[in-house]
Amino acid sequence: MSKNWYRRLLLSYFPIFLLTISMLIFLSFIVINEISKKETARADRISTSYMMDTMERTVQEIEMDVLRDVETSTIYDEFLAERNTGNTGVTYQVVEHLRQLMDNNDLLESVYVYRDSDHSVLTVQGLQPLQGFRDEAFIDRALKEPEQQGWSTSRSFAEMGGDDQRQVISMHKRLPLPFGDQGMIVINVSVYGMQQLAASMVNSQVSFLTITDAAGKQIYPPALTEEAAVEHDQPLTQLRSQRLGWTLESGLRAGQLFAWVSVISYIWVLIGLLVVLASIAYIIYITRKNYKPIQVMMQRIESLQLSAHDSPRKDEMALIDQALESLIDQTVDYERQHHENLLIHRRRLFMNWIEGEPPEELPQELERLRIFPELAGRTGIDERLTYTCIVAEIQDYHAFREKGNTQEHNTLKLALTNVFQELAQQDGVYGWSEWISARRAGIIIAGEGDERQWTRLLFSLAAGSREWVEHNLHLPMIFGTGVTVKQASQLHLAYETAVESMKYSMTLGRDGVVMYSDLPEGGEPDSYRYLQLISDWIKEFRLRQPEWRDHLQQLLLQLEDDVLRDDSIRSLVLSLLQMLNRELEGMSASLDQLLASEHAEVVMEQIAHAETVDELQTALMPYLEQLYRIYEEAGDSTNQRALIGDMKAYMEEHFANPDLSLNHLSERFNVTPKYVSHLFKAELDVKFIDLLVQLRLQRAEELLHSTDDTIQNIAIQVGYANSITFGRVFKRIIGVTPGDYRKLKMKPGSLISPPGEQRK
Repeated sequence: MSKNWYRRLLLSYFPIFLLTISMLIFLSFIVINEISKKETARADRISTSYMMDTMERTVQEIEMDVLRDVETSTIYDEFLAERNTGNTGVTYQVVEHLRQLMDNNDLLESVYVYRDSDHSVLTVQGLQPLQGFRDEAFIDRALKEPEQQGWSTSRSFAEMGGDDQRQVISMHKRLPLPFGDQGMIVINVSVYGMQQLAASMVNSQVSFLTITDAAGKQIYPPALTEEAAVEHDQPLTQLRSQRLGWTLESGLRAGQLFAWVSVISYIWVLIGLLVVLASIAYIIYITRKNYKPIQVMMQRIESLQLSAHDSPRKDEMALIDQALESLIDQTVDYERQHHENLLIHRRRLFMNWIEGEPPEELPQELERLRIFPELAGRTGIDERLTYTCIVAEIQDYHAFREKGNTQEHNTLKLALTNVFQELAQQDGVYGWSEWISARRAGIIIAGEGDERQWTRLLFSLAAGSREWVEHNLHLPMIFGTGVTVKQASQLHLAYETAVESMKYSMTLGRDGVVMYSDLPEGGEPDSYRYLQLISDWIKEFRLRQPEWRDHLQQLLLQLEDDVLRDDSIRSLVLSLLQMLNRELEGMSASLDQLLASEHAEVVMEQIAHAETVDELQTALMPYLEQLYRIYEEAGDSTNQRALIGDMKAYMEEHFANPDLSLNHLSERFNVTPKYVSHLFKAELDVKFIDLLVQLRLQRAEELLHSTDDTIQNIAIQVGYANSITFGRVFKRIIGVTPGDYRKLKMKPGSLISPPGEQRK
């Protein structure tokens, strides 16, 4: 026997082992790297802070030395006084002081004094007028901005005409101190000296330092040095000097941090390799120890396989895998096929039985499928057995589907079938339940007893099942019972009557149970009288009578009391809405918007799927209240009587306009054409077109009687495009043609009734 399994067992540990070790090394390297970076950044920040403090302190010392000398020596005050403007002795003493300050401070590039009285500048080179002085621009800016007391940004400076330009940072103070008005002293610190100071504190081989002033100009490193062109990593520290306005950025040069961390990582990798070697030795040892019992077992399996089959030699894992896989596949396939066949056969037999097509050997099929085992050998033969059917339906199935997934729904439905069967057994009968649709289950009941007992039993079983399901599973259901039959072949009658009972769930199912014995005899009443009631109710609604709410409730109660089918009730309520929509359509834009809104469609959908009269009323009343409120607002805002009066007056004034129409009036008074027509009919009891014709013909009679204008001119004056149309309308209303009317010398009003009255 080959030892493939031993090698597989041995090698199976290595990928996980190596992956684990690699991850540990990688994570350790990351941790050390992060710690090193944080510590390096911390050290860099301390170093940079020290450099910034040193530069600030150096500049502050220069400033304090100069100001201390100015404050303690009275020679400056004497120089600034107007009486000493020509005193050369005082001037020489001030120059001596300035020269001594520059000798004591290497970083002090220049210091000079400006005198307001004669606009002159005193430097170590002597006294000279401000005009022509090389730093005249800085003094002018300082005089204009006396409040600017800090250090300036890096700038070019030269004292005398022949001097080279040098970079300095400057500060000015008014004299005498602290807020004098006789002159100022200007202190210029060498930027080059500050660069040398920074360079002395930076190891350019390891770290870098960048200094920029407030204007963004680079102070250090100088732009002309090689260090300025060296590529750096991202800065680790950024500090800003409040005194100088400089920004200091520092960090390690590219590769230095990585090189330092790599030294530590190499040590860690070496330790990891030693651990790997030790672990490999241990894996080999433990694999050999664990393989011994497996080897004995594989030898026995191999011998059995070879004695049964003349197959080529295989490794240990292949032999046991082949045997177990074959056994498991056969067992699983058998169990699955058996279970599926059993469920399919049970449901097929159930459906065939309730649909009136039971098999000829029904008792044997029931016994084979283990249905009604207590009645084995009696079903369909014993005359004492009675059969019936109950239909159970989930109410608000949409809400039921939203709770949980398909697997949970199927599990709950399976539990319900078992519950129905067990509850039936508790009542002394035997039940068999199957789901015949997504929301409806059927229950076949078999047992003994007379018809009275069966009526009480069926109600008790249906009511008890409903109460148990609602209390324990919080699932509302409704049950419908059918008639009882004595022969198994007639069970379809019980099922059909149970389904018929479910059609009256709105009216008879208030307690969740609809008994077939409670169904009305002789069918439903004629729906014509309900349509008449709906029409009367719509009239109340349109006339804004407040009783419409009570009458609607009475109508719904009457539909319930008359025991109509569920689909009939829904159809009548939907008809009510449709008739109301047609009545209100076009009354106002807001009403039309609500009638065509998604809210109206939702109400229609809720009514179409309502399962109780209360649900109908709950869905209907808020919508009708909103509709009625908008309808009232439309009626109140337009003020029908005033509006129709304005319309009539407008027609009497503009009836000669050939474009006068319903659309014209609707645009003129901002209402819909249908509402205009409704107002004329409701308030004046006359159609719009009839009133318009009467107004035009009245004027035509007057013109025919009192003028000699042609028929064509008169037709145009009263709003007709031509004499043909005018003549046809005139004869139809008056009874004679316009020409005969003039010939007969008839008087106006003799043959036409006033507007709003019926013509005799």
